[in-house]
Formats: sequence, C-alpha cells, structure tokens
Amino acid sequence: MLQHLGLALASFAVAGASWAYPEYRVTIVGPANSTAADINSTGAVVGRYQVGANASRGFVNRGKGVVVLGPLGGGSSNAVAINDKGEVLGNWTGADGRSQGYLYACGKQRNLGAIYGNTYYIDINNAGYIVGRANPPGTIYPLSVLRVPNGSVRDLGSIATEDPTTQAYAINNRNQVAAESGPWGVPEQPFLAVIWTKGKFRDLGGFGWEPNRALAINDRGQATGYASVTTGGPHDRVAFFYSNGRLVNIDPSPANGLRFSEGKGINNHAHIVGNSDQLGGFIWRGNRMQSLSKLIDPKLGWTFIYPEAINDAGQNAASAVRNGVQYAVRLDLSRPYPDAAPTLDAGEAAEVAALAAPSAQEAAQPRVEAAAQAREVALPVAQ
Repeated sequence: MLQHLGLALASFAVAGASWAYPEYRVTIVGPANSTAADINSTGAVVGRYQVGANASRGFVNRGKGVVVLGPLGGGSSNAVAINDKGEVLGNWTGADGRSQGYLYACGKQRNLGAIYGNTYYIDINNAGYIVGRANPPGTIYPLSVLRVPNGSVRDLGSIATEDPTTQAYAINNRNQVAAESGPWGVPEQPFLAVIWTKGKFRDLGGFGWEPNRALAINDRGQATGYASVTTGGPHDRVAFFYSNGRLVNIDPSPANGLRFSEGKGINNHAHIVGNSDQLGGFIWRGNRMQSLSKLIDPKLGWTFIYPEAINDAGQNAASAVRNGVQYAVRLDLSRPYPDAAPTLDAGEAAEVAALAAPSAQEAAQPRVEAAAQAREVALPVAQ
C-alpha cells in the first residue's frame, strides 16, 4: 500500500561570519512526529512517522516531497536504510504482529517476507546485500543473517560457542558487518564489538568492561559505536573510533563522572555522528566532539538534535525538535568541510581489500536512483 504525501521542503539558510558557527542549514524532510533513520550519497532521507499511539509509517524523501511506504497488509511500517541506488529497506507488521521486511525501488514495494517467523531487517548496501535479525524457533536469543540479492540467507554465526548470539547493525559496500557478538546472558550480556567479514569475526577490543557494540562501518573498514568503561557509573559507555586495529575513545567527558555516548554513523572521511549525555547530538571529525545544536543558528528554534547517519558530503540525517514537535531533518553544511580522514596503513589496507573486495558481479550492479526518482513525484503543499 503506497500513499503519496506532499510536503514542502522547509529550508532555513543561515550565514555566519566565521567557519565555526553556524555551520549547518536545516531542511525538514519528514512530517510532524517523524524520525530520520538513514541518508544516501544524494541526500535522500528515510525514516518513519507516527500515525497513532502504536502505529507508524515509513517514508522516503529525495527532495521532491515525502513518499509514504505503508505496511503490506495492515499494521505498521518503517524505513530503516537507503543505498546509493535509491533502494529503500524497511519493515512492516501485519495484523498478526509478525515483523517482516520490504524493499522499495522504482516506485514498487516488494515483500521480503520473514525468516524464522519474526525478522527485523537492518541495513542494505549498494550491491543489494541485506543484514537483519531473526529469532529461530526454540531459542530466546536473536541471530543475525545476511540476505544476498538472489534471496538466499546466511547465518552470520557468533564469536561465542555457548548460547551464541550476534546482533548486526550495519553493512558496508564490501559486505563487512558491524555488530555485537557473544554469549546470551541475563541480566549481564558480555557482548563484544565486532566486524564480520566473510565468515570471520574481528574483536575490536574495549576499555576494560562489557558490553561493547559496533553500530556503523564505512567502506574502509573503520567503525564506531560504544564501549563500556569501568570508571564513573556501572553502565558508563563512551563513543569510539576504530581504525588500523586501534580502538580510540572519542568522548572528552571526565573519567570521574557519569558518561554515556555512542557513535551512530560514520562516513568514508571517518567523520562520526552520534549522541552524548553531555553534548546531545554530536559530530567528531578527527579532533574533538562538537555539539550539533551549537553549529546551528539558535534563532531557528531547533533543539534536541539526534543524528543517525552521515554521508560523504557531510549531510546528516537527524531528528530534531522545534516548538515541542519532532521532525526528521537533514543537516546540510553551509560550506565544505576539509577532509580530515585518518589513513589506514598499507598492511591493514591490503588486508581489508583482500578480505572484502566486491566481486565483479557486485561491482556491475546497475544504478536505479534516477528511475526511482522518476516514479516519485509528490506535489508539494504548504506546510
């Protein structure tokens, strides 16, 4: 069930005398009570918005208005990821409450169905490889799967041998998966932040405590997420940057205080966006965490900015509040930011290339972005 909802894009351009502030323009890309989930290289944003106390709808906005992606048979839907071809990945629930996925491309939604009864799809790369989570019959813990474009499914396995579980969060264009993995335990879950590459797990390390989680990965094999620390409170977590076999704490909060931060998205320049209890939504570009709310003109009235993803142009998919109402927004840089990407050394670069290089078939996948845009004409209306 597809609906088209016109939404005029509200752009708020700001100009500053210096580079440092204000850096970003804010563009509304979703209806009221919406949440952003992902952004692709062209600036198209996907997410969901509430239509009731317990119901939501997925959407995609490519700059010409909102296209609503409803459930395929009642219930709720969302949109969780979009690749550079314009293919949108989402989930929907039917009247029976079972979760399953869909793929939206060229104006059509295709049901991906469910694996093991209940399945929640997470991310899609440019070659059409999808990661998701499923609950096999007779188990109490979820497993993660890789769905290849022909529809076959591979269990990612686990780094643990007893009560094994893995929860995937992102996949890059080399089919590397950012995840957490380990034995399922209640109430403690000693998960490790890992990168999965063609059947092999790499433990990213930690800061002396668990659980740890890798939430995003770029095409260079660099990752971000959070790692638990032993200082402060019993559940303190700090955002990290992983590259070249090293895990770096990027949270500047004092070690003797309570700390909670996590990296949510990373681009190929190793710029990281995420959330922090000290700064709110933040961006890290190799030097320090900066609060996103302080990089936007305060006269615009935006508060509680929560970024989810960042593309190589520096655009952020985020959720932000204005006048007590939350909107999915896109943050656009007022001017280009210098590339401050840390570099891989030759050894790791060669290893990543050997393990994760896409096949010729994957590299030859056609682009469908233009075709998708041609079929998505939504009449903008006054907001």
